Amino acid sequence: MTGWEDTTVKEVRTYLGLRFLMGLQSKRQMRDFWSRDPLMSSAIFPQTMSRDRFDQLTAALHFADNQAERQADDRLWKLRPVVDVLDRQFREVFVPNKVVSIDESLWAFKGHHQALQFVPNKRARRGIKVYKFCSSLGPEAGYTTAFRIYMGKDRGDVPASMKAVIDLLERGGLMDKGYEVHTDNWYSSPSLFHHLQKRKTSAVGTVRSNRKQMPTDLQAKGRGSVDFRSTDSGMLALQWLDKRPVTMLSTVHTSEMVALPPNRQGIQRIKPKVVTDYNNGMKGVDFSDQLSGSYKSTRKTIKWYKKIFFNLLDMAVVNSLAVHRFLGGKMAQQEFKLELVRSLLKEEDRRGRRNRIARARFAPAAPAAPHMPEDTPLRRWRRCSQCWNRNKKRKEARVMCRSCGVSLCASPCFKEYHALYMLPEA
Repeated sequence: MTGWEDTTVKEVRTYLGLRFLMGLQSKRQMRDFWSRDPLMSSAIFPQTMSRDRFDQLTAALHFADNQAERQADDRLWKLRPVVDVLDRQFREVFVPNKVVSIDESLWAFKGHHQALQFVPNKRARRGIKVYKFCSSLGPEAGYTTAFRIYMGKDRGDVPASMKAVIDLLERGGLMDKGYEVHTDNWYSSPSLFHHLQKRKTSAVGTVRSNRKQMPTDLQAKGRGSVDFRSTDSGMLALQWLDKRPVTMLSTVHTSEMVALPPNRQGIQRIKPKVVTDYNNGMKGVDFSDQLSGSYKSTRKTIKWYKKIFFNLLDMAVVNSLAVHRFLGGKMAQQEFKLELVRSLLKEEDRRGRRNRIARARFAPAAPAAPHMPEDTPLRRWRRCSQCWNRNKKRKEARVMCRSCGVSLCASPCFKEYHALYMLPEA
C-alpha cells in the first residue's frame, strides 16, 4: 500500500473508538465526520485521526493471513481468529439464566457472497444469516452465549433446523443442564423436543401443524377454545384459536389457562399459559437485535468479512451491556457506549495533555525536557500551531517540540513560537 505506515495497538483502539462513535453520531456519508462545514462538523474526528489515515486503516483491515494454511472447507477463514475468540469469550464470561431462546438474525449486506439469504419477514430482507442463542429474562436479557454464522453448509443426518439448535446448545456447553429453550415454528418439531428431553433440556415453541409426528386430529373450534394432546413422556401439543390457530409444543407445560389483565375496554380474556410463557421467553434474540441496531458501527462496504466483523463487535458491546446490568449497573445503552468510546479514545488523557501544553507556554522548561524538535508520532502531518495562531493559516508539519508537544514548522515557526510564549530560563 502506497505511503503505508505500520500501526500500533493504541491506534487500532482509537480507530475502533471512532467506529463506535459513528454509530452514536449518525451521518449520511463517512466523510461527513471530517467535514469543515460548521453545520456538519464533529471536532473529535479530525482532532483524533486524519481522514486519510482512517481510510487507510479501513482499507487495510484484515483478520487472517491470506498466504497462511487453512482448512479447505472453512468459508469463514478470513474471520476465523475473530470468530473463535468471541465464541470462547461469550461462553466463558457469563453463564445464562434458565430461560433462553434460539432464533436467527439477518445482517444486512448488499454485496456478493455465496451464503446470502433472502428472508422476507426480516427487516433487512437480504443479508447474512446468523443463528443466536440468547438469554431471555432478567437484566441479562439479550446476552448472546453462542452464535453460528450460516455459510450455506447445513447438510447432515438431521434437518438443518434441528441441527442448528443442537449445535448451539453443544457449543454453549448448556446441554444436560436443565435449560428451557424457546424456539419458533421453523425449529420446533416432536423429533427435536424428544431429543432435547433425553438430554435433560426442556423446550417450548410454536410448531407447524403438519410437522412429522404431530397429531393429525388437533383442531380448536371457536375463538378462545383449546384442543390438546400429550405423550407419556410429558410432551404437550396444544392448539388455541385466537384470530387464527396457534399451535404450541412444550415439554414443561400443561393445558393450564391464565387470566390476562383487562384491556382498554375492561374486557378480561384467558389464554393458555404455554402461550404467555412462550411470548416472554422468545424476547432474547429480538432484544439483542434491537440493541445492536440502535447504534450500529457497521458502514457500507462490499467486503463481507468487514460487514460481519463490525456486526460481531456490536454483538460484543450488547453482551458487555447485559453483564453490566446483571452486576447492578444502571447505564442506558447510549451512556454505556459513550463510556466505551471514551476509554478507547482516552479522551481524558488528551484533555490532560492539552492542559499541560497550555501550561508549558507560560512556564519555564524543565532541564530534563529541553525544547528540541523531533518527528511527530508515526511522522503524521499535523497542523502548525504557530501558523494557525498567528494568521489562521493552516500549514501541515511533521515536526513537534519534544517538551511542549506542539506541532510547528521547522523554520521559522519553531523559533518564533518559543520566543513568543516561553519565558526565558532563570
